[in-house]
Amino acid sequence: MKKSILFASLLIAFTSLATAAPSDTDRVKVLVKQKMNIEATSARRLPMGLYEVVADRNLLYVDKDVKFFFAGHIYDITGQKDLTQARLDDLSRIDIKNLPLEQAIKTVKGDGSRNLYLFADPYCSFCQRLEHTLADLDNVTIYTFITPLMNSSAMVNRIFCAPDPAKAWDDWMINQKEPPALPKDCKPTTGDKNLVLFNRFGLEGLPTMYFDDGYRLEGAMGLEEIEKRLNSAKK
Repeated sequence: MKKSILFASLLIAFTSLATAAPSDTDRVKVLVKQKMNIEATSARRLPMGLYEVVADRNLLYVDKDVKFFFAGHIYDITGQKDLTQARLDDLSRIDIKNLPLEQAIKTVKGDGSRNLYLFADPYCSFCQRLEHTLADLDNVTIYTFITPLMNSSAMVNRIFCAPDPAKAWDDWMINQKEPPALPKDCKPTTGDKNLVLFNRFGLEGLPTMYFDDGYRLEGAMGLEEIEKRLNSAKK
């Protein structure tokens, strides 16, 4: 009887210690903070023995004791896949349902059955180039979050205060036709709100596009790539 009680006590003590002991991933996060002064949001052990550490939507790879830091991308040679890029794509995804669509200019082309969510600045040359590409899209609804990233607040406000903001946006981005002067009684805050949204998503540049599956695509991409993502997100 005494042996049974002793064994049970030892088992409880061992279980408590195991529970209290930090996991390998927690230990790696602590070491990354101590040695690299980086606040890790998560860490996980990869099949090849390295630890993937996520910090502010960025990835880094370390050994279990954080003695070595590995920079660059990890590739699966057999599967011919960039594992790092695939992980970054996952980390950059957003829940489209949380997008405040009332802050966007809505443009419907054809039946509008596919959705594209665009962050762009009126002074961004790459954004202007992308607009020429988007003009060739059909059967899509485009939600444009005009974001004053390039000292463009005055122009952004003029576009939002125009009688037809969508037309004012297209006229400027496609034909460089300036919108009307800013009315004295119009003081929009939408541009500032979009800039807050831009920072919340951790975006670094424009243009940036999102799709219904939350996938993010950056830069003035070609029509083929955009069509591919639109069709993929619709499935």
